[in-house]
Amino acid sequence: MFGRSSAKGGISSLLRSRRVPKAKKRTLVVGLKSDNISREMLLRLLTSVVMPGDYVLAVHVQEPNCIFDPNTFHRHEDLCKSKQVDFQIKVCVGESYISELSNQVRINFAAMLAVGCSSPCDQIVGKLLKELPPTCLLLVMDKGGKVLLQKPGTSQEGAPIKVLHSSESSLSASSSSTESKNKYLIQKSLSMPCSSTSTSSQPTENATFPRTRKYLQHKNTAAKNLFQRLAYLEIICCTRRFTIDELRCATDNFSPNLLTGEGGHSRVYRSNLDNGQVAAVKVLKNTQYSEDDLFGEVEILSNLKHENIIQLVGYCYSKDMRAIVYNLLKDSLKQRLKQLNWNTRLQVAIGVARGLEYLHSQTPPIIHRDVKSSNILLSGDCRPQISDFGAAVIHQQNQQDSAYVKPVHVVGTFGYLAPEYIMYGKVDEKIDVYSYGVVLLELITGKEAIQIDLESHHESLVLWARSLLSFGLCDLLVDPDLSENYNKDEMKTMMLAARLCLLHSSSRRPTMKTILNLLVCRFCVCLRSQSTG
Repeated sequence: MFGRSSAKGGISSLLRSRRVPKAKKRTLVVGLKSDNISREMLLRLLTSVVMPGDYVLAVHVQEPNCIFDPNTFHRHEDLCKSKQVDFQIKVCVGESYISELSNQVRINFAAMLAVGCSSPCDQIVGKLLKELPPTCLLLVMDKGGKVLLQKPGTSQEGAPIKVLHSSESSLSASSSSTESKNKYLIQKSLSMPCSSTSTSSQPTENATFPRTRKYLQHKNTAAKNLFQRLAYLEIICCTRRFTIDELRCATDNFSPNLLTGEGGHSRVYRSNLDNGQVAAVKVLKNTQYSEDDLFGEVEILSNLKHENIIQLVGYCYSKDMRAIVYNLLKDSLKQRLKQLNWNTRLQVAIGVARGLEYLHSQTPPIIHRDVKSSNILLSGDCRPQISDFGAAVIHQQNQQDSAYVKPVHVVGTFGYLAPEYIMYGKVDEKIDVYSYGVVLLELITGKEAIQIDLESHHESLVLWARSLLSFGLCDLLVDPDLSENYNKDEMKTMMLAARLCLLHSSSRRPTMKTILNLLVCRFCVCLRSQSTG
């Protein structure tokens, strides 16, 4: 099957035959195994086949007693970044390696599926070809990166959406075509009303009625849950419920002059409340998630009392507005970082660690999920407070005993996200530990988590720092603006803490309690040595 004609020309001919216009984005699916062959094949593919603008989805099908560590593929990040290629690793749990790969090809409309093999295996390749649509090219490579086969799929099933469209446009009078068209009309009727009174409308009514009934039941349940959540907040009297008129008055009708920040889902205004208190009002943008975001954040913050956690003042829930009111602090760590001396940076690191350790010590633990320098607010004397709990979740530990569970919706900020959270959607305390490690790097280097150069290239602070640490060039990490006005032992301790927090394996990362003890102990030792000196 791997004849000379199939692989003629190798990768160079593949590039010529598969070259597409630069503006068109291809999707390439790569099958990964837990071996060195997959890593070398992926590296060869990224180097010689993938073009700028492509999207590469590396898929691993989890098998029993198989240990797959996606962290071993992190070295490909720099290559993808330099080639402007979107790269993602996905772990699937399926009964068949072949069927799962072909399914990923179809749902992503992939133009190519690449797999590796140590020796020619006609049976597996033949099955893959039968599963792949003709629009997808199968690329088989050996452990040295040599192309053994490149051939389009032979399946006529195609992708589900394309089949539905083709069945709609077909004018064939055959029974199979008629069945396909009826199937399409029934599926379409679930989301579109049908005004026809012909016999073909009968399936539409039968299909729509259960969906309508389910929607009404869901709506009633949602209304009941909303009432219960409002009643809960009223009963515990933990916070004030503002009216929209009160917030309009406090913010001068949400004046642009009082706007202090804006994100993808909210705007923050400075306000003067009727009791004279100065506060921050975060107005959530009206989306399908704003209601859950509001109550989720209020319910979590209303039960937290800690000097390093933002203080909740109240909230507003009405038809036209969802807003959360906090105590107002001056600036964020991101805004003030370059102005802080070393002692202040160390105090900020310890304060944030105390706040995170407090969250993780709750029963059950609270995972912030968006720890970053812009979410660490500083008071006038630079005491840090962790803010923005919109992404926070209460971690039910019995729900995630394994790394291979159904993924959750990944939220957070690029540059701070732990690898297991991006790849698996795994949520536990260790993803906050990783993000805290990035904040420590920012305090050490004075750099932001993601650097953007003049050519709009994005550079990861973590990757840059790892490259220096791996060669023992720790001194090059230190922010030159500190002008060597820092305690070397304290700096070494913070670098050690950052390295531990940023370990790829989440099980090897320490807890926030351990990190806090490490920083506090070193800080106390340095204070004693200074006083005795």
